[in-house]
Amino acid sequence: MWERSGHKSKAGRAPVVHREHRYIFGGGSTAPVSGYAVRQNRRTARRRFSMFNLILALFALGVTAVLYIHNIIVINQLVVEVNTLQERYQRQLKANETLQAEINGKGSLKQIGEYATTNLGMMYPQEQPQWIPVDGGLHDRAEKVREEIGE
Repeated sequence: MWERSGHKSKAGRAPVVHREHRYIFGGGSTAPVSGYAVRQNRRTARRRFSMFNLILALFALGVTAVLYIHNIIVINQLVVEVNTLQERYQRQLKANETLQAEINGKGSLKQIGEYATTNLGMMYPQEQPQWIPVDGGLHDRAEKVREEIGE
């Protein structure tokens, strides 16, 4: 790589060292060298994959495929479950609406009155209710009776 010329410089100093301008990565020399054969860069042997690396890569690919397929299966099961729950929710909403309509229909005073007169034997009063005045003495006596009974 370094080359010395055989003669001394004009001032009588040590021989001058000339640097060769050859680059290994370039593939060729940029400066002509006299009398020497230019050595070409050797091609490096291509590395082959080792059997261990190949098996490891195939194993990783298999695990990835299994996990991906498992993920798809789980997602499909969740979709089916969500659809089932949505259908159930819609049925519950319809049942609630039906019951609410039934309550609204049966809660009217007219229907309650009809049921009371026909099924329970009750009847509407013939005369207006009247207020009955109570003496203060009767009120005290009622309190004593309540205390004796234990209410």
